Amino acid sequence: MKNLVRLFVIFSMLAVLAVPVFSQDDVDRSDWPAVFTFGRFAGDDSAEALLNAEPIRAYLEEELGIPVLVNVGSTYTAVIAAMAAGQVDAMEVGPFSFVIAEREAGAEPIAVGASESSLEEGEEAVYNPDIRPFYYSVFVTTKGSGVRSFADLEGVDFAFVDPASTSGRNAPVVRLINEVDGLETPGDVDEWLNPIFAGSHPSAVLALINGDVIAGVTYEGNLINQRTEGLAEVCGFEDDLTGVTLTQEQLDEIYEDCPEGSLVVIAQSDPIPNTPVAIREDLPESFKQAVADALLSIKDKPEVLASVGRWYVDPSTDDVLADELGLEELTDFYDVVRDIAAVTTDQ
Repeated sequence: MKNLVRLFVIFSMLAVLAVPVFSQDDVDRSDWPAVFTFGRFAGDDSAEALLNAEPIRAYLEEELGIPVLVNVGSTYTAVIAAMAAGQVDAMEVGPFSFVIAEREAGAEPIAVGASESSLEEGEEAVYNPDIRPFYYSVFVTTKGSGVRSFADLEGVDFAFVDPASTSGRNAPVVRLINEVDGLETPGDVDEWLNPIFAGSHPSAVLALINGDVIAGVTYEGNLINQRTEGLAEVCGFEDDLTGVTLTQEQLDEIYEDCPEGSLVVIAQSDPIPNTPVAIREDLPESFKQAVADALLSIKDKPEVLASVGRWYVDPSTDDVLADELGLEELTDFYDVVRDIAAVTTDQ
């Protein structure tokens, strides 16, 4: 297990020698950890993951006044295991993995990441209050394929992303179970469709573009990226915004206006919350609040935001979002993911 979880940033270790003094003298820090360790998924390149994490590592170190280290794991499971073993204090590992970490490692959400879905090369991130901290998995087809509704999907070649993907598999499967008579389990969905697993979100869309499948699912931002990069003609997504709830009437209007051969959305999943920053629930309340405050203030610090590339919010404190989503506290935001986990796993 240890081999799965340990890779530290060398320069962050050196920072132990020169850490600024925490300015909030009224906060009792006697029970705070001596070092704060932040866990992340390494992806395909651990070195790149560490470099990408450096801006937020340095920022948190300055705000908290204690050394901050980054620990990357080769899998989401490795990061969760590191938290369960006390080797990681906080993490960003995706909403579905958070729900697992909540159960297995005592993880608690303190803030939710948000950002522009795509930025031009060299363009800096700027806070946009219109961007919502959730998104949709979307059911996509090609205009003219004959697929207009869930009923039309029966027996068609259909692209999922990966069996463990929230937006590329699990959220849309739950939507189908809730909407189509006779579908009660993921296995029922697989028998009802003719599914493939493309392996990645871009590959799922490519399968659709190439005609290998009639329909498929992906997250909204992937479609916007495909359009921005000139790889696909995609209808909808005005101003490249994600997290916009569309009625069936609006979806039908977009479909009617869409040119033949372009990619078009025929349905959305339930809202999928963005990845939270999750922290060990057994850490001192004052420390957890200090980390949350530091993250939530990034949107008000343009230079930090430009460096980090995203900001953080707590939708349970936003009256409009809290009312729309039925949130009393931040943890409620992830009830939809817990429901997905209940349907799509044996846990």
